[in-house]
Amino acid sequence: MRGYFADDLLVMMPAGGFAGVRLFGEVVSAHRGPLAVALTEQSKDSQEITLDLTGVRYFANSALEILVALGRHLRPPQCLVIRAAPELGLRDRLAARGWDGIETLRLVDA
Repeated sequence: MRGYFADDLLVMMPAGGFAGVRLFGEVVSAHRGPLAVALTEQSKDSQEITLDLTGVRYFANSALEILVALGRHLRPPQCLVIRAAPELGLRDRLAARGWDGIETLRLVDA
């Protein structure tokens, strides 16, 4: 990711030592575009792309759809690894929509 994204709710920045993106704050529907661009950019050069959501308090379902779309677009051995606190409920939300079986999308409790 070349730069940063920030608004009143969210700060998005490169992960640093690994391919990926770190987010802080609240991810709402309006953040789908910047999130898609950042993750797509990272996926061009890496087998494992990490999305660190440990600093996120809220994650909208519409943003979750972006993660699923990217996961479906990746081809093994590429993988999107999502690090998130259990309080976001991503595991249950993915399962409720039948998205928990996507091979290239892995959720890791942080």
